[in-house]
Amino acid sequence: MGSKDVMTTFAERDIRQYFSEFDGWNCAPITGVQSPAGLYRASRNRSYHDEVAFIAVSFDQIPENECITALDALPSSRGSRVKKFLLTPQATDTSFVPPHVQVLLMQAFAFAEGDLVWVTKKKNSRQYTCEPATPAPEPVTTPATPTS
Repeated sequence: MGSKDVMTTFAERDIRQYFSEFDGWNCAPITGVQSPAGLYRASRNRSYHDEVAFIAVSFDQIPENECITALDALPSSRGSRVKKFLLTPQATDTSFVPPHVQVLLMQAFAFAEGDLVWVTKKKNSRQYTCEPATPAPEPVTTPATPTS
């Protein structure tokens, strides 16, 4: 679907929405790191500590493991709070994303019927129902019943 440049522009717009300059965030792409996805660094300085967010962007229906390893390979700043995020289209299967990586959903893209589609609010456009992917079911444990 479409040009990567346009998709990257929409992804950067979503990053700026989640990490607003109004709230003091400074966002910039990370260069020099081999990754299948785009990597971004957002930071802000609070009165007594720094906050740093590393964001990986993936346009895959199941995010590649390389995105997560690229996030984990980024250095943590000493004396600052570091959080890691994955920005991905709506209805992406995020069941394999580890719990230390928070998932952010794109506003402009979603997966519908197995295809990456542009979600628009235009009057005569085709409307897709984008349900979030269900994570893998966890094993059910039955509680032990006390015996008398």
